[in-house]
Amino acid sequence: MAKLDHDSLRDLENPKSGTDLRDTAAAPEKLERAYAKGKARGGFFQSRFLAGLSIFAALSLGLQFLSIEKLKPSDFPVRTWTTWAISEFFAQPAQPKDVVFLGSSLMLVPLDGTDADFLGKQIDASQHHRSIYFEDAFKKASGKSVSTYNFALPGEMPSDAYLITDFLLKEKRAPKVLVYGVGPRDFMDNLLPSPAATDPYKYLSRFGDLSGHADLLMSDWQERLNWELARLCYVYGNHGQIALDAARSLRPLIDKVAPRPANLSEVDRIAFRRKVLPDYLPFEVNPQECFFRPTDPANRPGFMDNIQEYRKRYKTLKMSTFTAQMRFLKDLIAIANERGTHVVLVAMPITQVNRELLPDASWDLYKSELAKLAAQSQSVTFKDLHAEGKGKFALSDFQDTVHLHSGGGAKLLSEIAQIMANDPVSRKALEKNGGDQ
Repeated sequence: MAKLDHDSLRDLENPKSGTDLRDTAAAPEKLERAYAKGKARGGFFQSRFLAGLSIFAALSLGLQFLSIEKLKPSDFPVRTWTTWAISEFFAQPAQPKDVVFLGSSLMLVPLDGTDADFLGKQIDASQHHRSIYFEDAFKKASGKSVSTYNFALPGEMPSDAYLITDFLLKEKRAPKVLVYGVGPRDFMDNLLPSPAATDPYKYLSRFGDLSGHADLLMSDWQERLNWELARLCYVYGNHGQIALDAARSLRPLIDKVAPRPANLSEVDRIAFRRKVLPDYLPFEVNPQECFFRPTDPANRPGFMDNIQEYRKRYKTLKMSTFTAQMRFLKDLIAIANERGTHVVLVAMPITQVNRELLPDASWDLYKSELAKLAAQSQSVTFKDLHAEGKGKFALSDFQDTVHLHSGGGAKLLSEIAQIMANDPVSRKALEKNGGDQ
């Protein structure tokens, strides 16, 4: 039986529209006419909906066939740490780097800070994606020259590192050695909603097929539904390009709303815009915004206490996060080894005060799982620099409870260079693939 629409109900309830329903003889006839009217209107709207759906499906198929609005892999609406690293990676010749660094800010901060000291000039982190200091340290330790690329990113999880390895570090761009520095936060971040919530995931996910890891990447049903809809609907799945075009179209309007005074530089214009529109593009990183400046023991900034932040990160051990991120690390190692890439896995040094935030059971689980993963592969060199670094890394080498400053970073990179120079498997990987003799 068709449902009554609102107009039909008003006909029944309004005495002016026809026979009063209290007239029991006329009521069935009136009710039947109302049902018929509602059914007719329902059929009309149903046919319009189906017609619209058919047109939308045809449009989607047509766009898919023509590849209209297909997002270019390195075409980004916003410049972030991730997009700068991807863009420069593809801008370089398609040939393997000797060494590629992976990791979160635990690796990124020492790499860039040490280069600023080594070169004696400020480093624009958005434009700098190599480790000149490590190249020099490895040359001194082994007599061999190596090329490097820095794919360490703020907040990078093993899931992000896996996507970088699987989607980008392949074929002619597969490196000879991956150096991956990890810390407990990478596996135990209580503040991470899901692996699909990171900035690297947002931009890396377009480069390949995620179906094999969808359950791990999108544990939330809403994220999974969104991903499935994107796969089924071409227009919805390519909304990134539409957003990109819209963002580019809106920039002139934004500049009118927050105009640049004539005497302001581009950097000052962006700072001015952010004062006027503080919530516009909050993760944007522009050139000349993220500098690492040369320091020495006399002028380094004081130690920053970030213990409260890590209390929140370590508050609860979410086993789903831990097991998922360990799985991504395992798969990263497997796919790197399949492509002939040797992995140097480094457990990064952290301060004792940060370590003590973790229950012993969580800490022991983290350390044992790393060792187990390394032992399962014949092409992994594993070094626990938190344990082996005791006596080498002091509290004075850190700028906060987890990040080494540039002085501590120099110790770290020199140690990794020495480990690789003395490791037959690492040296063989470089030599086998045509490393500089």
